[in-house]
Amino acid sequence: NLLGKLGIRADFVHMGAYKGAAEPLTREQFSEPVRENMTSLIDSLYDDMVTTIVKDRPVSIAQAKEIIDIGLLTASQAKKAGLVDRIAYPEALRDDLATTYDAEPLVYVRNYGQKKVDTDFSGPMGFFKLMQAMMGGGSSSKRDSGKKIAVIYAVGPIMTGKSKSDPFGGEVMGSTTIVEALRKANDDKQVAAIVLRIDSPGGSALASDLIWHETQVIDKPIVASMGDTAASGGYYIAMGADKTLATPGTITGSIGVVGGKLAIRGLYKKLGITTETIQRGRNSGLFSSSGRFTDSQREVITAMMEDVYRQFTTKAAEGRHMPHEKLVELAGGRIYTGRQALANGLVDQLGSLDDAVQEAKKLAGIDKDAKVTLERLPVPPNFLEALFGGMDAEEEVRLSAALEPLAPELVELARRAFRLRATFDRPAALVMPFDLEIR
Repeated sequence: NLLGKLGIRADFVHMGAYKGAAEPLTREQFSEPVRENMTSLIDSLYDDMVTTIVKDRPVSIAQAKEIIDIGLLTASQAKKAGLVDRIAYPEALRDDLATTYDAEPLVYVRNYGQKKVDTDFSGPMGFFKLMQAMMGGGSSSKRDSGKKIAVIYAVGPIMTGKSKSDPFGGEVMGSTTIVEALRKANDDKQVAAIVLRIDSPGGSALASDLIWHETQVIDKPIVASMGDTAASGGYYIAMGADKTLATPGTITGSIGVVGGKLAIRGLYKKLGITTETIQRGRNSGLFSSSGRFTDSQREVITAMMEDVYRQFTTKAAEGRHMPHEKLVELAGGRIYTGRQALANGLVDQLGSLDDAVQEAKKLAGIDKDAKVTLERLPVPPNFLEALFGGMDAEEEVRLSAALEPLAPELVELARRAFRLRATFDRPAALVMPFDLEIR
């Protein structure tokens, strides 16, 4: 119907009654052979899922089907259902391995099999590789002496994976990148303390929890320094610090959880697009964009939100040494200025990044007048990495640059839309309830 509205007619020839690849362009519904084929395929995949679960986990066929019907489970629910044996963070696995194999010490190898840095500068590409090494690609043999304070910049919406720049000029904070920076600072014997500099409206609940957890397994003092914004997930990652500073105008708090989807069935109808689904499992279409949540799906997503919210408020209460009931009164998604947060016990004091560095020195037992080296982490990309590192977003960056002089409002709208889309790729998000811009 959409092609018809545009005056386009699809003209295809296919061999075989079940060859339905072109049917979305030529029909409003499945043909009977294709429906039969797809139904058989879905049944087979469903049966394989059930039998695989039953084979590998201590559950019956009926129980496996019940689990599939639920669809979305938290880690604790999965353990209760028998899908996993234990809930633990990565270092627990290493501890178990050390105990099981009586290894002292346990040698834990990261990136096993990774190739060594190429130092061959011959050939046509040798010049570029040499430039890469000269501009930060290689390791430096010169080391600063004395104690250091690591300043880890946690900037942008929080997502799982590596940090990156979004297509419209903003930064996205990747949990993997921040966790690696925290570990690097912890492993560096010259680093006496860590300052976690936060400027983030939040993002993925999972990514926020991974960063928070890493702060818990570090013995060195950690001071959280809140910039313009440290809200929701941004506040979450600050909860594990030994001391938390905010500026008077910092936007923080927003202790709450959000999750959902855009249901665009009405748009499909306006455009003349029809969709049809064959599914197994009562809630298998949980995040389908074609319609709103069913009652069953809403029950599941609500249970997940409640579980994440309970985790958020519990950890916040523990981090602030506050009764849980009191913390819940301050939560509910409310946002605060730094000054209000201090009055309500959500931060320890007001101060700048410099003040946070002084607090870090104090906690590390370093004289306030003693000179220390500030090491910035994660290490910024060198020139060549910045130039060639984001080729997958190249076209979108060019589009942004082209639009900027003509319609800066459109670029800002696109930037916000990009961040929202990235955030809601996750089932549960810790993000501010709205954009707040102070001019």
